[in-house]
Amino acid sequence: MDKVKIISCGLLLYFNIAFSHPTTYKSGKVLWYIKNNSIEDLRLGYSVKHNWLIGVKYLKTPNNSDMMINSNWLLKRWNKVGSQANVFFLSNLAFNKKYHFGLQGDWENRRWYMAQMIDYYDDRRSYEMRLGFSPYLIDFKGLSTWIILQNINGTIKPIIRLFKDNYLFEFGKKNDSGYLTMMVHF
Repeated sequence: MDKVKIISCGLLLYFNIAFSHPTTYKSGKVLWYIKNNSIEDLRLGYSVKHNWLIGVKYLKTPNNSDMMINSNWLLKRWNKVGSQANVFFLSNLAFNKKYHFGLQGDWENRRWYMAQMIDYYDDRRSYEMRLGFSPYLIDFKGLSTWIILQNINGTIKPIIRLFKDNYLFEFGKKNDSGYLTMMVHF
């Protein structure tokens, strides 16, 4: 797929799409680790602005491993009474000229969470959708727990999300397929 098609698809997806946020507050830093059966993804980023994070990413797949320059943009945020929604553009360029880009949209209130992500790694496309529910409401000082159903490319997996303060931890397993995310903002 040539670069013009990739950019066109990304813009089209942006206008058609309303997991952890890919940017943090200005001057914030994030350490992020994701592991499942098909990838291992380690990132370190710095938010230059409240809507733009840059950093490095190490991505390992069963056939390959790449060190990448990472850039995440918060394109739009909607703050409503009791809820928030976001659209992010994610991009990475490897030193060996491989690329990744994606769009992520999410909406959440204190009880419900929904997200959709579409990723392109070179010429491979990946879809992720999530629906989450918090069984109890907490104040800002408590441990937040979410029960999430995650669909990655047609494989549905239950995920438990825990977060408190600047720490997020997610884990899940279905049959032999596991999932783990750890993130800290500092």
